[in-house]
Amino acid sequence: MAAVGVGLAVLLATGCVQPTPSPVPSQTPSEPPVFTIGTAQKVASTDPAVITRDVDAIIGTSVYQRLMRIQPGSRELKPDAATDCIFTSSQVYECTLPDGLKFHNGDSLTASDVRFSIQRALRMDSTGAVIGLFDSLESILVPDATTVRFRLSYPDSQFGYALAALSASIVNETSYDPDVPLELDALPNGSGPYKVTKIEEDVVSFRLFEDYLGPLVGDISEMRLIQLADSVAAEAAMEAGKVDVVWRTLEDSALARLVSNANATPKPDHEYTRVPLPGGRVNLLAWNPGSKYRQNKTLREGIAAALQSDRTLDSLVPLGVDGHHSSFPVGGRPKLPKLKSRVNLRLSYDPTAPGHADLARLLRDRLEQVSSLSVRVVTSGDADLFLTDHLPWIDTALGWLQYYLSAPLADSTDLLSAQEQRYRSGTESERALALNALQSQAALDLTVLPISQTDGVLVVRAGVALVGEPMGAGGQLGLWGIRDE
Repeated sequence: MAAVGVGLAVLLATGCVQPTPSPVPSQTPSEPPVFTIGTAQKVASTDPAVITRDVDAIIGTSVYQRLMRIQPGSRELKPDAATDCIFTSSQVYECTLPDGLKFHNGDSLTASDVRFSIQRALRMDSTGAVIGLFDSLESILVPDATTVRFRLSYPDSQFGYALAALSASIVNETSYDPDVPLELDALPNGSGPYKVTKIEEDVVSFRLFEDYLGPLVGDISEMRLIQLADSVAAEAAMEAGKVDVVWRTLEDSALARLVSNANATPKPDHEYTRVPLPGGRVNLLAWNPGSKYRQNKTLREGIAAALQSDRTLDSLVPLGVDGHHSSFPVGGRPKLPKLKSRVNLRLSYDPTAPGHADLARLLRDRLEQVSSLSVRVVTSGDADLFLTDHLPWIDTALGWLQYYLSAPLADSTDLLSAQEQRYRSGTESERALALNALQSQAALDLTVLPISQTDGVLVVRAGVALVGEPMGAGGQLGLWGIRDE
């Protein structure tokens, strides 16, 4: 105690006191997190003339406008960038643009940009389907800045649907090369409800376009689209509350856990629900037109027969789409042919597609029931067969048939061309007969095989909803249709 008293006396004598604590700096309020959409597919292009992947289609659908759009559910044609499009004669389709349309960089959007965009897409023909949708197009005239006149080689009741397809998106004539696709690091310049503000390795950032003029007005001011490694990464991001929407990506096991979490007590910190998309996912097995084995009719028949017992979809036109006609056999135990010599095929699938790793291996097992057939499953590179769940260019019967019609067998080319023109130009009864004939011929040629139709995979955080017309012409997610409480 004496030592303590002496020490205290010394402190008092020298005037030493305890230092005053430094004030704690006030904390600046953190910025609210940006609304985030996650998907496993990597962005490959933002140029609508060459887009082939579903994640790219989300960008193309939301960033660009088209003259027309397809209303979800009813599949009716409605104006998008145009005020109206009508047939002024049996072979002339004319669209009128409103005054005031602007691109994201402030340039005016005119009829000349429309003509440039469609001619550019046809010129690139990156997917084959573009030519099919515009089969009747003969020329494009621009009488003035707000009028686009399409001259057709024959009457075509389906031409307006072609103008709603992603490939018909309107790009800026002054900032897009007429022959070369837009580089991925270059910001796209459309006129849609959202504009891209930044493109990074695994993130694409968007902002509402304030000068947007059209029917699909967005609500959330800023969004970003991020790439997730796989279903496991997507589920972890959901558990941490780092994503608001997950498109595709989630495997069946993750979706089952989602249901379990909804019924759990206590509730998880971040709740998510699956958005109903009935019949929104269609699995197809397509021959690569460049495969040397594609011309082998016995092999095509053997592969189709090997899948028959597992097939649950009986046409290339899915159930729920007007014009569906049952054409492929389903179930049973068909007799499998014997090949004359050993055939080795490569079957490719997209590893970001939910369930396709297991489905590809199941298909391999089924196909190898054909004697002398070996199938190697791969995820990249050239292949003979492709397993795909890619959405169509337009969600109509003709749109779904483009997988088949864009690469016909030589012996079927004339027949398919005649039936397709009959479908486009004929009366209602003639159109029904032609559509049935196209689907029946697909079941004879066997170059594209239907496998199954299931519900689409889209999960949203509690408080997030899809409203109005949230999907694009082929069923792609549109950013404008998302609302957050």
